[in-house]
Amino acid sequence: MSDFIYGPPVDAKPFKLAMGLRSLDPSAWLEGGADLTRQLQERDELIRESRPLIYGKVSGYESEIKYFTQLIRENLRSFHSGEYEISESSITHKVSGYVAVLNSEDPLLELTRVIAEDLCVLKKIDGAWTLVAGAVLFPSRWKLSEKLGKDLDQIHTPVPGYTAGLAPYMTPTFDKITSDRAVWRKNWSLHSTSDLHQPESIHEEVEPQKYWWRTERQTLTRSAESESILFTIRNRAEPLSWIMARPDEAKAFAATLHSMTPETIEYKGLTADHQRIVDALMITP
Repeated sequence: MSDFIYGPPVDAKPFKLAMGLRSLDPSAWLEGGADLTRQLQERDELIRESRPLIYGKVSGYESEIKYFTQLIRENLRSFHSGEYEISESSITHKVSGYVAVLNSEDPLLELTRVIAEDLCVLKKIDGAWTLVAGAVLFPSRWKLSEKLGKDLDQIHTPVPGYTAGLAPYMTPTFDKITSDRAVWRKNWSLHSTSDLHQPESIHEEVEPQKYWWRTERQTLTRSAESESILFTIRNRAEPLSWIMARPDEAKAFAATLHSMTPETIEYKGLTADHQRIVDALMITP
């Protein structure tokens, strides 16, 4: 039995959309971990072979991108110097040897060669927080090209319950984020494979015990120089079977899954297997 980095909810409460923001210590902004080198290998391949699918930007926001590039460089220098060689123009991940060239035309994409986080830059335009640049190598059933240039409400329209549950609070919440207080939250989903790069759903016919618990650890950091925010996403896939070794926790999580609306079940790609997963969690010995 192993431990999740960010485990399933085990309070048996009904599923509910929520921001759930928490204060973020700068030392915990960027996460390494035992899976980092393996993820960097996959990220390097995606950058070389699938660049148009994983990267995009709206012209005119180079200064915002440069600001956050330097912020990440300084954070790595301050808190991860043992893992990286850092100069003014490059960052090298020591174990893997991958190098981010910071004076390139696309430093945001370069950064994703050496860190596990996907990176999105949001700019407040005409009163709405808008996605103006992104390097998203590990999307969970969405395409960057379909989100780029859109504001928060447009991006989240497909999410069941978003309009009534979160839309009224999104812009005010983002407005309240300050440059001296970054925040973070968790998001999760269930997948039939461990593939992290899923611009479209990859589904395999597997037993519930073979499903994967996918987490997104998301952070929001505001610029001190402009109305812009860097949104980061740290993805992991861990075996769902881990929770099945803990009967009480498995049954509590089953209760949360059972409470989902049909719309949420469909949105999360679980229509075929939702009840089977709930049942498997409930009968865990």
